[in-house]
Amino acid sequence: MYARRRRRSLQSSTLVLMIIVLSVVALAVPMLLHIYILNSNDLNLQPQSAQKIDVAVQKDTSHGIAASEYGSRKEEAKTNQEAAEPSIAWEVLPAADQMDATIAELKPATLCTCAKCGSSSLWEELFAIVEGKSFKSMNYTGPPWIHNLSNKELWTNIEAKRKTDWSNFKDQDSFALIRDPKDRIMSAWKSKVTCDTDKEIRGHRIFVPELLNLVGPSSNITARTDKGFPCLDMSDYLAMLSQIHAQGREGSLNEHFLPQHLGCFKDVPPSMWTVVTTISGPNALCSLKSVVTKSANMSNTDDDCQIMIKTHNYTRSVDLSRADEVILDRITSKEYEMLGQYLNDA
Repeated sequence: MYARRRRRSLQSSTLVLMIIVLSVVALAVPMLLHIYILNSNDLNLQPQSAQKIDVAVQKDTSHGIAASEYGSRKEEAKTNQEAAEPSIAWEVLPAADQMDATIAELKPATLCTCAKCGSSSLWEELFAIVEGKSFKSMNYTGPPWIHNLSNKELWTNIEAKRKTDWSNFKDQDSFALIRDPKDRIMSAWKSKVTCDTDKEIRGHRIFVPELLNLVGPSSNITARTDKGFPCLDMSDYLAMLSQIHAQGREGSLNEHFLPQHLGCFKDVPPSMWTVVTTISGPNALCSLKSVVTKSANMSNTDDDCQIMIKTHNYTRSVDLSRADEVILDRITSKEYEMLGQYLNDA
């Protein structure tokens, strides 16, 4: 009898304990499930947050990165980097720390030229105007090259910086040097990436890899290396530029291949510039003088105004296939649309 009561008591205790345990479990499971869901959401969000941080870092650090690194960059970061780049134009001011007669004659101006447009000639002429002596008399060898107007070792009478603020553009005279787009594209090939030479040029190991990286791995174009250096045949060069344009990446091209409407005229159309001319324009030099000095007369058209020193004087002499001509027409069409009247005037 006693044993039976004891057994019933144990059974009752066990039942109560089980009820308690089940109750605890019933309360705990939803709480644990809720915590698990929160943690899962956090884990799912972390890669997105990390990705946003990574992109932000790339935006901050990508300025000035060589084109050879484009292949490793994300499209969003690259697009924002392009938008943040300063113009290729220079804002030039008379030096504030010197007040000799030459500096007193200078005035603020905005100057711009594209690579392969006669930039070396332009800056040598500007040097003679603002420094009062020829560049050749300096016996200077770079780098920095004469193209860097902020190089105080050379440019002592002016202070120059890449133009980022266009709000005062109309308050200054401005000068832009342009070139026939097709001649410029072919000149860039001849001087930077051509295979039509047995001697390596400085651009071969710089610009050929840059173009290959920019066009991306989806392209079937490869560089030739049989001459001991990377180079591009003309048709491959044009086909590569065509693919880059088709991908919408022409704004990322090195300045030697960058379309002119995305260079000097990216921020301000040519109609708003005081002077837009070619290197061989009949009044190019006097126009430059009138833009940067107070007393020069832009209306002069004597022999001293007609021409500046020419370098890399290259015009198309290569026979192009019909396919090459079609590509050349297509990738330069926007430049001709914007600059046609100024090329005709020159």
